[in-house]
Amino acid sequence: MVLRIATGKFKGAVLVSSDTAKELRPTQALVREAIINSLRSLFAANDQDFDDLDVLDLYSGTGSMGFEFLSNGVQSLTFVERDPKCLKLLNANAQKLRLQEQVSIQTGQLPNILRVLAKKSKTFDLVFFDPPFKFSVKEFMAVAKAVLENKLVKPGGLMVLEYKNQELANALADELSSELEIINFKKYGGCVVVFAKIFLKKSQKISL
Repeated sequence: MVLRIATGKFKGAVLVSSDTAKELRPTQALVREAIINSLRSLFAANDQDFDDLDVLDLYSGTGSMGFEFLSNGVQSLTFVERDPKCLKLLNANAQKLRLQEQVSIQTGQLPNILRVLAKKSKTFDLVFFDPPFKFSVKEFMAVAKAVLENKLVKPGGLMVLEYKNQELANALADELSSELEIINFKKYGGCVVVFAKIFLKKSQKISL
């Protein structure tokens, strides 16, 4: 499997990958590029860019999406992964691209590891979810709710969620409508990507 970064300053760079890592299903280059372009449009409309963003990447795998964010200039990237083979790939790719100072790799089981992150008082501008497609909507929602309960996303921040169909978008709208707003969802081949914004308090300035 050859994985190349699709956008940004590292465009064309080949990521270290493996066909043997458990449940490895990297986000396709077309989808990664589409996600970046969609986010650029959102930020540009509000005079923002990637330079100030702290990003949390859950179920990171090889880190293909996370390194795509880094290629486009995000300030910091926190990977969360539990598969030992994937952890080796994340470390290898961070070293290959010389991004160790911008990358943090957290090892643990989701959603439990989120409580550990919360204790560090770390919050993020954007959280990306891309678990194995065998996950049920119920399992996915449990992690999404844990992110919100642990206040890991800044008010006005974004959650970008990738799933195999539209069921997740429907569940988010039904169960979390008081905490987030779905601002867009798009189908790319065999997956649907949902863009959701965390609600602000009335006294806070809207940034997206």
